[in-house]
Amino acid sequence: AVQKDAPAVAPGVLEGRNAINETSQKMLARKLKNESWIDPRSMKLIERTVVPVIKVATKDTKAKTLQLDITFDAPSHHGLEAVELVNHLLVEFPMIRPLVLVLKKFLLDRGLLTGYTGGLSSYC
Repeated sequence: AVQKDAPAVAPGVLEGRNAINETSQKMLARKLKNESWIDPRSMKLIERTVVPVIKVATKDTKAKTLQLDITFDAPSHHGLEAVELVNHLLVEFPMIRPLVLVLKKFLLDRGLLTGYTGGLSSYC
């Protein structure tokens, strides 16, 4: 006789084929939604990319919010190398900073600031 167990009800509970598999990104996103400084409506988990990302915004404080992209270190992650390159370019070409800021604001206003939606990635 085949015995069927009830499905798992909590992440991490292993019950054969009914196990709930939760990635590190999903677990962090779930925990961040409960934080008082996070706007839970802004939370987006983008997993089907080379480097999975959690996009989130802080709650409005004096009309200021921060847009955060949270990624995990992986062999395909080159974020720290990109920071080094950008810092070098800013030293080499100091006038590039205002140009990049204007361009990023222009793209943000038009919904073209993220690569996964068809816009330019932050590496551009």
